[in-house]
Amino acid sequence: MPAYRCLNKQCFSQGPYSLVPLRYEDRFSIMRWRNQQLYHLRQLRPLTKEDQQNYFDTVVARLYDQPRPDQILFSYLENGECIGYGGLVHINWNDVHAEVSFIMETGREEKEFALHWSCFLTMLREVAFVQLHLHKLYTYAFDLRPHLYPVLESSGFVREATLKEHCLYQGQYKDVVIHSLLAYDFVDYTSCSREQALELLSLRNREEIRSLMLNTEPISETAHFAFVERLKEDPDRRYYAVYRSGQLLGSWNLTREGDGVWERGIIASPQWQGRGETERWERQIIASLPPEVKALSAKVKADNARSLAYHRKMGFQERSREGEFIYFILPLL
Repeated sequence: MPAYRCLNKQCFSQGPYSLVPLRYEDRFSIMRWRNQQLYHLRQLRPLTKEDQQNYFDTVVARLYDQPRPDQILFSYLENGECIGYGGLVHINWNDVHAEVSFIMETGREEKEFALHWSCFLTMLREVAFVQLHLHKLYTYAFDLRPHLYPVLESSGFVREATLKEHCLYQGQYKDVVIHSLLAYDFVDYTSCSREQALELLSLRNREEIRSLMLNTEPISETAHFAFVERLKEDPDRRYYAVYRSGQLLGSWNLTREGDGVWERGIIASPQWQGRGETERWERQIIASLPPEVKALSAKVKADNARSLAYHRKMGFQERSREGEFIYFILPLL
């Protein structure tokens, strides 16, 4: 199997699905799918076998040994069988961003579109943000497949721009829609430096944060560091600090309830509220959760209008009310 020089890891997997460096043996399946899906691709005419052979021999073959290729392509496999392909294209190493490209076996699009796009994006994030340390991913899509947008947005992408009447399709001008995803760092509390731990404590102890929490009292340094130590031995609790470009955006945690349900807690830094930043990083971390997390629960004060609106926007469903609290659930696919 070929290997990319620029990657320390070559295979990325999630259950029965995996990404591996683009395989020569998949070239004609890919050609067939591209020709069947010309309507949404920047491809002007159907490919011939000669076209595809030449592309693999002259373009793809040179990608693997380059330290900074302009594209990194993968075969998308289900139990070892290729059912799609895609990766990072138009990679800009100076500005550290890249476009996402993906197509799947045509016959699977109608019923399995969301499944495979979501799975593909989850694995590709590891390639882009962990392996290559890119800052941003984006998609450039002709406005012909509106069912793509909810999949992107549930994976943390945000609709960044619409280029009006930007492409000509079957005699009509269509918009181009651009979605983007920024890199966030999710740092386990138990791996935080002392400086980071104190920054988290300072955020938690801010009056506007404490007033909305179950425990409204300030937490001491001693109690905070003791709590972090206990987390090291507690498999039922997971706490993360969220950073972008070195700036603390918030804190996110899970506590196991049972039957695949985990209670989610979240703190967003007030300076980032109202900009959509919290929604972006939370959607990204939710999309990265392991299969054992089947649903998230949340407990919100009934008088916290901002939090209630946020949870409903994120897709949480009200399941009960008790006293001053409303209880929510977010089923995960």
